[in-house]
Amino acid sequence: MRKLGTLALASLSLVVGCAKGTPLPQAPAAPTAGPAGETASPLATDGPGQAVEPADLRRSSTWIGAAPEGDFLPSGTSDTFLGVWVDVPEVRPELRPPMQVALVVDTSGSMAGAKIDSARSAAATLVRNLKDGDIVALDAFSDSARTVVPPTRLDARSRGEILRQISGLVPVGSTNMFAGLTLAESQMLGAPATHTLRRVVVISDGIANVGPSSPEILGSVAERGLRSRAQITSLGVGNDYDERTLNALAVRSSGRLYHLSEPREMASILQNELALLDGTLASEAFVEIVPAPGVQILGAEGIRADFSVPERGLRIPLGALHAGQHREALVRVRITDPAMFEGHARSLASVRLRFRDAQENDLERIQEVVARTQMSHDDALVQRSVSSRTKAIVAIMDASRTQMEAAQRINDGNFVDADKELAKAEQTLAAQARVVTTAQEKKRLETAASKVASARAATRAMPSKPKADQRDGALRLNADAMHEAGF
Repeated sequence: MRKLGTLALASLSLVVGCAKGTPLPQAPAAPTAGPAGETASPLATDGPGQAVEPADLRRSSTWIGAAPEGDFLPSGTSDTFLGVWVDVPEVRPELRPPMQVALVVDTSGSMAGAKIDSARSAAATLVRNLKDGDIVALDAFSDSARTVVPPTRLDARSRGEILRQISGLVPVGSTNMFAGLTLAESQMLGAPATHTLRRVVVISDGIANVGPSSPEILGSVAERGLRSRAQITSLGVGNDYDERTLNALAVRSSGRLYHLSEPREMASILQNELALLDGTLASEAFVEIVPAPGVQILGAEGIRADFSVPERGLRIPLGALHAGQHREALVRVRITDPAMFEGHARSLASVRLRFRDAQENDLERIQEVVARTQMSHDDALVQRSVSSRTKAIVAIMDASRTQMEAAQRINDGNFVDADKELAKAEQTLAAQARVVTTAQEKKRLETAASKVASARAATRAMPSKPKADQRDGALRLNADAMHEAGF
């Protein structure tokens, strides 16, 4: 079967809605899958045979959806994909839950000059825009890590003191990121239950070179933090940071990654990040996939997941979810007895979204859909029944992985192979755009293919550019791929 790379992850669109105060959708009885396994929005009824849309469909629709590769699979199919997605309504809450933030700033010697000036400005911007009652900590790391400001509840007096401490950050020494992350994680463990939204913001320009420094070890620290609801937003500044480490922090904590070519971009990026956090509708969200009898879940492609659900089900943590957010995952399943699916539809899995409702005093909520399929010898029927969304997820994830590989080729100065990798991604996206049947997914795939084509053009021009521009191009390509992959 097809195998995607270890960083081909869920897709995420950083979109923030503008409506305010509309209640969250209720969790109705589990709907069944619609055409090609795609969940249909429920309708209110007004007498027999008369379907009427509610005044606000978002109140009755579920956020969770799932679909196999098609309503019909080729006879004898064993291993296949199940597409899973979460579409949060673009409905801004009146209030977000109280938040605890740990600002973790790299103060190594390489941050001297414009970088530390911009880091101080960005940290100050964030503190000024947090709300009274939020909790903020300021940590710095160089040869070791130190707490500049312990977790402190914001008010008029404390805000001024924190801003004063930020202005005193001075760069010196090496880069002990492990110590900085571990310090922030310990602070998040002590966060009060009232502060359900928790974020670690890491600002760094360099490669970890003191203490444990591999992406795997640093990623494991990020993963531990997610267990206490802490997700990581990483700001990679300049051209010298290790993108593999920052990728791991985002992936393992279900967080976000930003590449900043210019230090002055920091303040605007953090303002954007705060706008997303202000739109939080849910926290501690995760997806459970529970297989039906005769079905085995093999794993999720590249995304952090574990088999902690009974009966070998899979659990995929998502963390906090904001208005308008879209998350997608691809799950590998095995049908142990394909003959059971011949001639009639059978369940593949129950797919459940569990989350804490930020607008209902952290009330736990559950939504569910059931994915079904059947098998057929009719190739034309199989082709007509494909799930456009699942096919798009497969193509987007594969292209994202390929873009990351191309970025590493550029780092190695191998521009010819980088161009070949990108050509492969472009062809994959274009091919799937011709196959899918819904206009929305067709446009999405065509847009992604166009972006990859632009990246190819930039890559072909790179050999004549200075080394710094080549490195910046590689980091941009990696960051774009991470964004497409959900981070």
